[in-house]
Amino acid sequence: MTIVHLKGREAPKAVRSAMETLLFSRDDVAGWKLPPFQRPLRINSKVEALVEEIKTEGGVLPGVITLGRVGGDRTFWIVDGQHRIEAFKMSDLDECIADVRILNASSMAELAEEFARQNQRLVNMRPDDILRALEESTPLLRRIRESCDFVGYGQIRRGTTSAMIGMSQLLRSWRISEPETPANSVPSGPVLAASLDRESVDNLISFMQIARAAWGTDPESYRLWGTLNIVICMWIFRRHVLDKSRGGSKRSVVLTGDMFRKCLMSVAADTGYNDWLVGRSLNERDRSPCYTRVKEIFSKRLEQELGRKVAMVQPSWCSNRGRT
Repeated sequence: MTIVHLKGREAPKAVRSAMETLLFSRDDVAGWKLPPFQRPLRINSKVEALVEEIKTEGGVLPGVITLGRVGGDRTFWIVDGQHRIEAFKMSDLDECIADVRILNASSMAELAEEFARQNQRLVNMRPDDILRALEESTPLLRRIRESCDFVGYGQIRRGTTSAMIGMSQLLRSWRISEPETPANSVPSGPVLAASLDRESVDNLISFMQIARAAWGTDPESYRLWGTLNIVICMWIFRRHVLDKSRGGSKRSVVLTGDMFRKCLMSVAADTGYNDWLVGRSLNERDRSPCYTRVKEIFSKRLEQELGRKVAMVQPSWCSNRGRT
């Protein structure tokens, strides 16, 4: 890369970083790598407009490109600016000039945190994009993904081997299912990630592995991984599997993980319930009838398995006026 000193350019102040105006070629860019926390490249109208802007301006990229190095490694990692770099490639120009900030980090996690702090985007950041970056510095997020390979960051439900649920949706659903009355008002993804603890993550992983065993990842099960159904099933899991004191005076059956799995299999096999889920969401109108239907499916399967009727929790937010 050729360093070109331009007047009127002031480098931003940052610890262990430096900024220079660089002239770089296609060969230079080819050596830059995408770190594991980078979001997928998406070409939208803003990127296409930037291609024409770069051509008009004679190869000048707007903003600041942030590159990072880890330890003594000479590899440049693209922390911020991959869409602007892609626009340069699409411009067919041989060279381009840009303000480049080079960050020297001690770990990949530090680069990931820097990525999460960047604000200016050609493509709007999605909740899963932030969580993907935070996974580098949040071991419990990594634990969820390592234990549940069907949890992902975008590209949900593209095939039987792809993710069935996004990390952001998963964390929100798990928190929503915690209080007595499920509610949509929960903190943002990064706040939820920061509040994770080992016990809660272990319980979440247990639920997800049971659900995967019962529902699978075939297209026929897509509706079951939607927010409404997943929250209601999580709510039941917390109160009939995790809460071991539901017997006795509480008069509610305590389920084993295996028995809960069998009930989830019956949920998947109920075509009427699956059809009912179309167009439903986690609101007051749909929440109560959803629980009523799932409870009926559970009760019927438990009676078959145990040879007797059992009591399940009847929450205050669920009316007894029948289905809708």
